[in-house]
Amino acid sequence: MAGKALAKALMLLGPLAFPVFHFIVAASVLRNPWFDFYEHAFSDLGDPKATDPWIYNYGLMLLGGFLCLFSLGLLASSRSKGAGFASGLYFTAGIFLALVGVYPSGTRPHVFVSTWFYVQSYLASTSLGLALLAEKRRASGFTQLLLGITPAPLGYLIEVAVGWPSVAVLEYAGAIFIAASATVAAVTHWR
Repeated sequence: MAGKALAKALMLLGPLAFPVFHFIVAASVLRNPWFDFYEHAFSDLGDPKATDPWIYNYGLMLLGGFLCLFSLGLLASSRSKGAGFASGLYFTAGIFLALVGVYPSGTRPHVFVSTWFYVQSYLASTSLGLALLAEKRRASGFTQLLLGITPAPLGYLIEVAVGWPSVAVLEYAGAIFIAASATVAAVTHWR
């Protein structure tokens, strides 16, 4: 019984990461009033030239930890090997998110680790969607699958049609899909 309660508590960290991200950005922007959502990338807040870049960078490391712990809760609640595999992808995404804080803007690995955070997150959502569909949990599975496969083509279509006003807007749009995926996963496995 205690194991199930712990798994449920860990799964709350996935959806909780999104509001905590807003707090981290707000704290960083307070120290960096030059930041413009429509001109910059969020990672500019963690650039060594920013004022107190540690706020943003340590914040991303914390959020990476949230995602890793969320994945462990998901693993403990998984009903299939496919869902267990998806939890491993979420864990890997959490590692990459933490690495974005370790390798801030202006460092050589930054673009790689930040890109792979998104890729791993979408792969996790897609994999979990397929696993849930195989478990006959159709509504959750279909939703997760859409949250995993939609962002890349949708992002590309928006870029071609009108262009993204900034990297931060693109990053935020991607984060919405990741937050939605974590929420659907938590709700699905809480039942």
